[in-house]
Amino acid sequence: MKTFTTKQREIIEVNLNAFKANCKSFRIEKEPYGKGFYVFVPATSDQWVQYCYNIDYLNGWLYGAVQAKNKIIKMDN
Repeated sequence: MKTFTTKQREIIEVNLNAFKANCKSFRIEKEPYGKGFYVFVPATSDQWVQYCYNIDYLNGWLYGAVQAKNKIIKMDN
């Protein structure tokens, strides 16, 4: 099954490339029914770490994951 359409790939391309550069082992699977996606880290895992209910949510999640990985987001104590 193809994970992304051309339009979806265009939407997430920048954040997906940044995520690839920061997380070497992952996979994204489209849910069987609906518009959502499951993110697995590492790629060999049977347990997903994030469910994104649409492509825009996935795009935002990829962005946030890269920010968190690089400690760019500052959390209030």
